[in-house]
Amino acid sequence: MKQVVLICSFLIGCMGVNLQAQSLSLRDSLAMIETGATSSRAGKWDLIRGSSGEVSRYQIMPEVWRKYTRSRSWSNPNIAWTVAKRILDERIKQFTRKVGRKPAPVEIYLLWNKPGHFAANKYKFYLVKRTYLQRAKRFANLMAET
Repeated sequence: MKQVVLICSFLIGCMGVNLQAQSLSLRDSLAMIETGATSSRAGKWDLIRGSSGEVSRYQIMPEVWRKYTRSRSWSNPNIAWTVAKRILDERIKQFTRKVGRKPAPVEIYLLWNKPGHFAANKYKFYLVKRTYLQRAKRFANLMAET
């Protein structure tokens, strides 16, 4: 059995296959967790409307979107990211002022998806609802080692 493993390892190495998991950027991780977007190019995920009316691949509430831009180009991934980034930057600054440090990936997702709930729990991720925390952990796994 050891010989088979060694031979397979040798062959994989010779073929130049990289078996390390790829981590995603904040932009790509957020799009993937929110709508399943797997590409930075426009696609079906840019047209998804959430059950509460959320728009874009980042699932932003239209009233929040309007605070950051007059554009209604929700399906444009670059405009959507510009809006999402501005929202996140603002929330991260508030978190940093309150807590005294930058947020970890789990906390970034809670700031994105459940900012009021997270703030009400004094920014302690272990106090948020379990279902929110599970989703935040999946997001953090996408961003692992970035």
